[in-house]
Amino acid sequence: MRKSVIILLALFVAGPSIAAVISYEKVTTYTDGTTIPTAKQATIIYKAYYGATNTGPWTEGLTSTGTEIAAPDPVPGSTGWYTVAAVLDGQESAKAVPASKTVPPQVPNAPPGCSVR
Repeated sequence: MRKSVIILLALFVAGPSIAAVISYEKVTTYTDGTTIPTAKQATIIYKAYYGATNTGPWTEGLTSTGTEIAAPDPVPGSTGWYTVAAVLDGQESAKAVPASKTVPPQVPNAPPGCSVR
């Protein structure tokens, strides 16, 4: 049985402020360019990673067999970095090019009123 590492095709981050949603295209080829059989493609697990910089260190997140994985939002006022890898037959691919999400700082409202005597 041939064991090969696979790569991801694309990655972007979108979603509501309550959670980051990592989206990506499913892997269809091995690193040598040959097509992964359709039945095997259905067994690929995608693993999310997140961190404070685009180079890690990475914290492992949730996994999915679909094309999206939820991950924690960064702390308000900071940027979080996200990436994903594919796992097939116990072999994990290289991580996709990281994408970022910035959450603006939480700023208090202006005081409701002001008076002078």
